[in-house]
Amino acid sequence: MLVALVGIAVNTGSALLFMSARKGDLNARGAFLHMATDAAVSGAIVLAAGSILLAGWDWLDPAVAIAVSLLIAVTAAGLFREALHLSLDGVPFEIDRSAIKTSLGGQDGVQSLHELHIWPISTSCTALAVQLLWDGNDPDAFIYRVSDELADVHGIAHVTLQLERQPCEQAYA
Repeated sequence: MLVALVGIAVNTGSALLFMSARKGDLNARGAFLHMATDAAVSGAIVLAAGSILLAGWDWLDPAVAIAVSLLIAVTAAGLFREALHLSLDGVPFEIDRSAIKTSLGGQDGVQSLHELHIWPISTSCTALAVQLLWDGNDPDAFIYRVSDELADVHGIAHVTLQLERQPCEQAYA
């Protein structure tokens, strides 16, 4: 029980270190879940051991072991799903593809867009590439403005914009 009490403090403190970073980084989320689960397991051990000592409820030991196993399985399954999605270059869950498409289509000079691709480069960096049918005057200023907006509003750090003056054949194939 004493070791588990120390484990609650240490693991809770460690989980708090990863708490803010867990939202934008899968690795930090994994570390946070590991530490938070360990703290919960230590808490369950303290409660079960106390109940067994005070009330003699020996059945509580295997019941807590099963509950802890289920908790670990559920948190691991969610983390595995996110890691698999990332490894398959899926659009990150926090990215709203339709909002980005609407935003790009509403930019000054954009007549249409096609070949919009969004994928993770790492657990904390997202990339975007798109072809825009564009009728504007200053392509460099347009690219810088749109890239900054995508970074600020949507968290997309690596942007490739292909500006086209005439529709390309791939757009309508």
